[in-house]
Amino acid sequence: MISCKNLFLQCFLILSTAFAQSGDTEIQGCVDPLAAIMNTLDCIALEDVACASAGYNESFIKLHNSVDTNTVIDSGGSFWSFTFSLLTLSFTYDYTANIGPNRASIRYVEDVSFTDGSNFGLPASAEYPWTSKFLQYEHALVTVDDDCKMILWDQYGDSEEQDAVNLASSTVLQELCTVGFFPPPVCAGLGIIVADPTPTPKSPKTPKSPKTPKSSKRA
Repeated sequence: MISCKNLFLQCFLILSTAFAQSGDTEIQGCVDPLAAIMNTLDCIALEDVACASAGYNESFIKLHNSVDTNTVIDSGGSFWSFTFSLLTLSFTYDYTANIGPNRASIRYVEDVSFTDGSNFGLPASAEYPWTSKFLQYEHALVTVDDDCKMILWDQYGDSEEQDAVNLASSTVLQELCTVGFFPPPVCAGLGIIVADPTPTPKSPKTPKSPKTPKSSKRA
């Protein structure tokens, strides 16, 4: 028969082991998805390339009204470096909340302001598309991985607002390709075909044979 003393000791050892094991268990998932997402958006607004790039999973997908935008954000900073040369972004938030494991909801207004062209060595201009400004009213459901890096940005908003920004971006790139800022292969990769600015040499004209002088008539 087990004595009360031995039974108490065994219970104590079992409980102690259980508490120790539970203390060693790591928390699964991102502790605060919203905080991680907001930090990345702050880095974007500050044009901090390294910080902004670090907030994305390599498999990141961006959807606009359920359509894949084919946005590829690399960890090396190429995407954000190029983006910040074209425009600046700022955000005003209407509503933010964690809505589940590794997920957050953000309703915001995005302010998009394009460059005046001077950073590309062009004369500063306020003529479209240069210095154009747009507002986009959007709601995003964002998913992060266990390391709190964004893996899915599922946004909903006015497609006309998005199309206006896309058109301005395309027009800026077209103008930069036209003035030769980007080499033709880069422009072709962007889907922009630029006509060869070198004029085609004209073939020399064949000289006309001299006219035979008319003989003079005497009266």
